[in-house]
Amino acid sequence: MSVKRGDFIRLSYIGRLDNGDVFDTTNEDIAKENDLFAEGVSYAPIVIIAGDNMVVTGLDEDLIGKASGYEGQVTIQPKDAFGERKPELVEVVPTRRFEKRPTPGMRVSLDNKTGTVESVIGGRVRVDFNSPYAGKIISYEYTIEKIINKTVEKVKGLFKYYLNKNFDVSVVKKKVKVDMPYELGFNPQVQYYKKLLAEKIMLFADVEEVDYIEVHKRPEPVSEEASEEASEEKADQQSEALGKKEKQSTD
Repeated sequence: MSVKRGDFIRLSYIGRLDNGDVFDTTNEDIAKENDLFAEGVSYAPIVIIAGDNMVVTGLDEDLIGKASGYEGQVTIQPKDAFGERKPELVEVVPTRRFEKRPTPGMRVSLDNKTGTVESVIGGRVRVDFNSPYAGKIISYEYTIEKIINKTVEKVKGLFKYYLNKNFDVSVVKKKVKVDMPYELGFNPQVQYYKKLLAEKIMLFADVEEVDYIEVHKRPEPVSEEASEEASEEKADQQSEALGKKEKQSTD
């Protein structure tokens, strides 16, 4: 069975620059070996929709027609990778626009754009909003782990890809239910992706309806020992505060 546009696949990969340096991977050990490991990032094969631009174009196109289990490598020119470098994306920004004092090399976000600080001179900051990999030839070693057919696995995979979280998902006929902790309802990013994900699921997973169920869970009971420790800590804080007030009044 070969990959077609619109198929859900589970993909693992190692991305390299043309000098051989690893810049991205789904493998935790390789991330650690190349000083790429970051806490909170999930290192595991990802679920994507083939042909839906969830990976760079050159890799996305190379997946089409390959069989489940295929292992291969593709070299990608800048235009089909992270784009050519654009001088107009290098901007000079006043330092007052930044919450923290910028320093060269720092990654910053401004006006919904992410860039790299190149230099700081006086009150002016030079920021490059090109991708760090713009204008570079890259390559991927990749494995198509499987072509996914089960709707639940498709849906869970998409939520993991976009929100980096695991959700409880159920499917009855062509109706999908996704349990979401109520506190996520206050997150603007989650609200945006809820609509995007519902559209993708209905378009690519042969689903007619996506329901989000707001889940409220009973708080975990506090043990008697933990409660006593909290009370003692609060008493200590109150005693310390009282002591400071007495000292101030004496002075």
